[in-house]
Amino acid sequence: MFFIVAIPMIAIASGLLVTYDNNLFLPVLAADLWILGYHHVVATYTRLTFDKQSFLENKALVLYLPPAVALAVVLLATLGGPWVVTTIYLYWQWYHYTRQSEGISKAYAGRSGNKQLGQSQILRLAFYSVPITGILAVSHRSPDHFLFFPLKTFPVPELALNIAIAATVILLAIWLFEQVKAYRLKTFSLPYVLYVVSHITVYFFAYIYHRELNYGWLTINIWHNAQYILFVWLYNNRRFGGRANDAQRFLSTISQNGRFALYFVTCLTISTLIYFLIIAFLSPVVSAAFTLTATMAGLIIYQTINFHHYIVDSLIWKLRKPKLRQNLGLA
Repeated sequence: MFFIVAIPMIAIASGLLVTYDNNLFLPVLAADLWILGYHHVVATYTRLTFDKQSFLENKALVLYLPPAVALAVVLLATLGGPWVVTTIYLYWQWYHYTRQSEGISKAYAGRSGNKQLGQSQILRLAFYSVPITGILAVSHRSPDHFLFFPLKTFPVPELALNIAIAATVILLAIWLFEQVKAYRLKTFSLPYVLYVVSHITVYFFAYIYHRELNYGWLTINIWHNAQYILFVWLYNNRRFGGRANDAQRFLSTISQNGRFALYFVTCLTISTLIYFLIIAFLSPVVSAAFTLTATMAGLIIYQTINFHHYIVDSLIWKLRKPKLRQNLGLA
């Protein structure tokens, strides 16, 4: 209930709060980045580097991929301009967030046993309909800035947006009919349905309800970050089955039942230290090396981290992997 209900409520309330008082945007953004955003990136490294076995399995992702991504971002930012990087971020983060949410919905589906979820193609189309309509709505509004950087969006005519809205309404109606039918047959999966409803609600507020792109992004960013932190905790917790492991002593110790607070504080401390070093030392070095403003250097560093994270996540969280399904207790 915390994962499905409380997190979306906190995210949506945060977006509504900064809409009510614009002066609260920066404090809420800072809290999101520090408590959730930086932590959520470091949580990825609990899968990659917190034990020798994981590091050896993911060595290329840790050592070789970051420089390649950094080089690509530097070239995009310096040759194309900062708007190129910001625009890529807008659409890539939308896709990344949606894919993460779909993966979580599949995890709930995998735990539903013999419950009837409905026709798979209809389910997937309905699941993606609100996110797609949302990003089309953002593109149609054509904001010129995103998180203080210039932005250019794909042109979306009003007719195309209206068609997407109509298709979304139809698909959601079909999906709802499928769930009502399952309820009557007593093959209804409540956790799965509640999760899909939370997904639809968050995307509606983030990309359709909020006219200000930054406020909508803040809503979905809080939701996405909190989801990721808890999901990684669940994976690590079940991976070690409630027992400390000599080969992965550190991670297995902080991932035991009843130690979520210790795990959270540990990751938060590491992320705080890393990002302090980035802001205090790495950013000035990048700025001087490439003769960039501090703002441009910050854009390059942060988007390098984001883009690297997106690529890594797309590779390490595939539910079709037997080991991943086993650790999550999925059929």
